[in-house]
Amino acid sequence: MRVIGLTGSIACGKSTVSAWLKSQPDCCIIDGDLLSRELCAPGGAALPLIRSAFGDQFFTSDGKLNRRALGRLVFSDDSARETLDGLMAPLLQELTESRLNQARADGYLLCFLDFPLLFEKGYDALCDTVWCVYLPRELQLQRLMARDGLSAGEAANRIDAVLSSEEKASRSQTVLDNSGDIAFTLSLLPPLLEAERALAHQAPRRRRRNAESSEAETLPDGPPPVPGSSHPAEAPPAPGPVMERPSSANQKKVSRRVPWHLPSWLLTLLVVFGFLTAGCITAQALMHAYLTRQAEKHAAETAAIYANYPLEYRSLIDSCADESNLNPAFVAAIIRNESSFQPMAESSVGARGLMQLMPDTAEWIAGKMKISGYAFDRMFDPESNISFGCWYLKYLSGLFQGDPVCVACAYHAGQGQVNAWLSDSRYSSDGVTLNLDRLLDGPTKTYAGRVIRTYGIYQALYYSQPDPDAVPGPVPSAVSGRRR
Repeated sequence: MRVIGLTGSIACGKSTVSAWLKSQPDCCIIDGDLLSRELCAPGGAALPLIRSAFGDQFFTSDGKLNRRALGRLVFSDDSARETLDGLMAPLLQELTESRLNQARADGYLLCFLDFPLLFEKGYDALCDTVWCVYLPRELQLQRLMARDGLSAGEAANRIDAVLSSEEKASRSQTVLDNSGDIAFTLSLLPPLLEAERALAHQAPRRRRRNAESSEAETLPDGPPPVPGSSHPAEAPPAPGPVMERPSSANQKKVSRRVPWHLPSWLLTLLVVFGFLTAGCITAQALMHAYLTRQAEKHAAETAAIYANYPLEYRSLIDSCADESNLNPAFVAAIIRNESSFQPMAESSVGARGLMQLMPDTAEWIAGKMKISGYAFDRMFDPESNISFGCWYLKYLSGLFQGDPVCVACAYHAGQGQVNAWLSDSRYSSDGVTLNLDRLLDGPTKTYAGRVIRTYGIYQALYYSQPDPDAVPGPVPSAVSGRRR
């Protein structure tokens, strides 16, 4: 069984990822919060210790623990938090190891340790790898205040009481950035889970000792017992008198040949040669095993990349992009970040289809394209949606001279916002292109960054010809992108 740590700071979305994992086959979730609640529930092993250490004022009239009152105390008082940790740590450790042993006995392939304090309490030592759900601090603070109704000071105290999101992410092997749409975050999980299953299947099995040889080794010395009898076999009868040979017959004949001894230098040379040969064979076996593992790891990573960046409706994308003089990789990047290739997707504000077109935008495009009998329901049709979306991208590319950052920002926030940024020297040095790093942090900058990154990945995976003499250059334009 492969044990995977799942952690993340408060309000970062770890519980959402954990809930999705619970629905997957061969996966067992050990939730640290639920174990703590079990220990603090009526009749739990921790209640008498907490009452003794903190007093009756943290319990309700019916004997239940007032978790909110105790939480306010431990998040504002370091000594109180250390006292509570000292009470809970051994109980939680024992219960966690018990649940891990039960998961192994039940035959689970993967077991996730869902612990917010995975690193702080040393539970990462029980894991083969660690996943971290990450959120920038400002966004984490906003979500925590909205979720729990806390003031800014209370929320900051709770965030600062444990390791920061950045520190947890730096210690983890896999980081899930949840700063965007939750659907995008969940779309990252299937290929990651498939890769973990592959690694779990590759783990070596323990070999059992041969039962028959074990029994044979424990048999007592001496003759075996007679079958069907509880008494040991009788000793064989003593042999009769033996005729001895004369001593002269026992003497060896003196050899006339001179004995040949192997020269010491040759013996040394043979020993050294034997060691070198054994070393070469061992090194070759180790190198073969290493290269095999690397090849399997590369295959799993490659499969995960292609699963995470699919290219559905490619013929439609290529055709419409070619008609609008667009790079098909840029169109695919827009579709993946807008709808994850779900043709029936509809946003909370009414945008529909693969490229998430709004009703007024789609109606305006239909008029420009002179489409008769237009209805907004046609945006659920992949061919119509991609055709309308490519026309709109061509229109934006013409306005902003094909700059992919400008086009992506205008697709998300509108051309008016982009024109305002271009006229501001803080964001544009030439009035024609936008520097993504200089834009203010916000949804549009995050969206454009994801589109540009995805654009490069689709270009490399599906639309680039390998050229060993090619010189690396800037991100290609959003237009004039027909494949070579």
